Amino acid sequence: MKEDLKVGDIVAFLWGVSEVHGTVAEVYGAKGNRQVVIALDPETSGYVVDEPTTVSLPIADVRKAVAA
Repeated sequence: MKEDLKVGDIVAFLWGVSEVHGTVAEVYGAKGNRQVVIALDPETSGYVVDEPTTVSLPIADVRKAVAA
């Protein structure tokens, strides 16, 4: 369940046509309007970003990444 995301979880989300992985840095907002701040770095994101940054997305657009 997406409401169970917590800080430190590795998550996946669509970025254009690619699936990108990042780390949950914060979960905020009222139930029904939850947002997730995701920390991205080059290694975890598959080099989609060149330097560490963050992105905020609706919790519905994010899922826990499955370990390979």
